[in-house]
Amino acid sequence: MDPSLSSLLLDLSGLSNEEAEKLTFQEYIRLYTDRKTHTGMMGERQTHDGEPVVFYEDRFRHAFFTTYNRITRPYAKDRFDRVRASRVRWIGAVVRGNIPGTACWYVCDSPASLVKRLYVVWDEYYLVWLNARKQGGWKFSSAYVADQRYTRQKTRCGKCFWRKK
Repeated sequence: MDPSLSSLLLDLSGLSNEEAEKLTFQEYIRLYTDRKTHTGMMGERQTHDGEPVVFYEDRFRHAFFTTYNRITRPYAKDRFDRVRASRVRWIGAVVRGNIPGTACWYVCDSPASLVKRLYVVWDEYYLVWLNARKQGGWKFSSAYVADQRYTRQKTRCGKCFWRKK
């Protein structure tokens, strides 16, 4: 693992899942939000090319939980994922373009869907997804470690427009 990434890992060792979830939530709020709205905390940061990316408190569960059963409930978000959580600090560094070996792709799931941005840290198969906002800019959606096959599948239909060597 790249030293710049390993130094950003959140240490969750010795914590219960509940304690780890609480710590990760606090870190997510601290790093990515800075103002309260009627629906919760939000914050705006910038991408590597100066585009705004908005982080919402309510994306925490989507970003840091996964399913207990990928076969029968592939889209459920019912299990806290410690691997995702330990990488909470990676999200900002990746999106800002600070991590070597990162590429950014425009990806469209279907002809009717909006374009998404996918940041990929190839050495780690770490993915950060941003959804397009109707008002312009991006909204943080999720971030997780995948395998090579899944990562290639997601980038195959996209267009790479930026790489950090």
